[in-house]
Amino acid sequence: MRELAGRQDDEGHGRVLERAAEAIEQASGREVIPGGDGELAGELRYALAADVVLGATYTGTLPELHPGERLALVAVCALAAAMPGCVLGDLERELTLLAGELDQAVAAGRAATAAAASRA
Repeated sequence: MRELAGRQDDEGHGRVLERAAEAIEQASGREVIPGGDGELAGELRYALAADVVLGATYTGTLPELHPGERLALVAVCALAAAMPGCVLGDLERELTLLAGELDQAVAAGRAATAAAASRA
């Protein structure tokens, strides 16, 4: 995600993607604490919302993303947002499943980036 942020010509889009990268780290790390309430903090929910694929609202443009990258971003954000809820269920089983899917979504995004680079 940080690579995508660095690729943006519009600084606002880059900041949105950077915030999302930080939110993914938090949501999949310290927010997944046994005994927690299973809720994702408000600012993390916001950072993992549609702005990731729509970009900074004031620009009037969309972030520069290759085909397939937008879908991968949505998947990564949705999976990260779901991780804190695992503390209410079978944490190890559910978190392992979500982490594996998160890895797959990241791999799909990287494959989309590589495919676009090879076409260029």
